[in-house]
Amino acid sequence: MKHSFKQSHGGRENHTSVKFKKDRTNDCAIRAIAHACDLPYVTVRDSLFDLAKEMWRMPNDNEVIERWMIKTFDIKRNSPLTHHGRKKYKIGNFPLEGIFIIRSSNHVTCIKDGVLMDTWDCRDWKAQSYYTIENGKNR
Repeated sequence: MKHSFKQSHGGRENHTSVKFKKDRTNDCAIRAIAHACDLPYVTVRDSLFDLAKEMWRMPNDNEVIERWMIKTFDIKRNSPLTHHGRKKYKIGNFPLEGIFIIRSSNHVTCIKDGVLMDTWDCRDWKAQSYYTIENGKNR
């Protein structure tokens, strides 16, 4: 694997327990954006939830993330990268350098300077669409 893995809760651990399995929650989009954009977990959570409520969707929904990224940072989603137009890259072998928010099957994660930052190791999953974050905040 090209990228290493670091277990991280994206700042959620500063506000609530993350010690036990029962503490897990479906907050992958919040964690990924907080990591990639160097924003506080609560700020990202509240902003995504507000937009999701307006759109009658959940915060991890592709359309909510897409609209939030465009509205907040004017970043558009990139199509999946493939090996010679055929197979998609595994997240652990994602070929680009820098900071990325990557969508895989029902999950969103962050690669930041060669380190996958997530609550679990999803490096074997296929990388679908992705957002390129420049200089931490892309502003």
